[in-house]
Amino acid sequence: MRRRIVPLFVALLVLGFFYRTRERSTKPPGIEIASDVERCRQHLLSIYDGLRAYNERFGHLPERSGVGFFLSLVADGIWEDNEASASRLTCPGPSAALPPEGTSYSDPSGWTSASSAYAGRNVAAHPIEKFPAGGPAATALLACDNEEGWNHAGIINVLYTDRTVRSFELSSLLKNHVLAEGTKLLHVGPDSELEDLRVLTDD
Repeated sequence: MRRRIVPLFVALLVLGFFYRTRERSTKPPGIEIASDVERCRQHLLSIYDGLRAYNERFGHLPERSGVGFFLSLVADGIWEDNEASASRLTCPGPSAALPPEGTSYSDPSGWTSASSAYAGRNVAAHPIEKFPAGGPAATALLACDNEEGWNHAGIINVLYTDRTVRSFELSSLLKNHVLAEGTKLLHVGPDSELEDLRVLTDD
């Protein structure tokens, strides 16, 4: 009987160790959000490359503002009007509002702020003087619009004219006194809490 008990006891110890190891290796809370932030960055970089191709073909960037600024990639023939293009033209954040069913990116007459969970450059009020542009001349082209609240929990991605994407974290901005105490959300537009976002619009 003792010979049977010992192997069983050892097996239980091994099983317990394996279970605890699996518990410790479980992804910590928030890792899915970090993954979505990175996917959002890739979407924005793809849009930048599309805007560069647009500029090379037409000699200027899209002249529409807001969502029209980047949805012009489809309407003006830089990208095909298909599911792959549509998926890249909106934020993949877990809280981002999905475009209404049946949204057509090839027909500007149907575009609204709900057509994408990104906000684009307000080129009417803030023309882009140079593109690409880096260093002190770099300005924002697109960002998560946050119209319905945070697309990513406490984080907003912003694409610039030098093909960089900056991820602004609310907690860090508050800690460094960039934002007023009590700020809960970062909006886009002329009244934005963050200066870089004032050249954008979600209209």
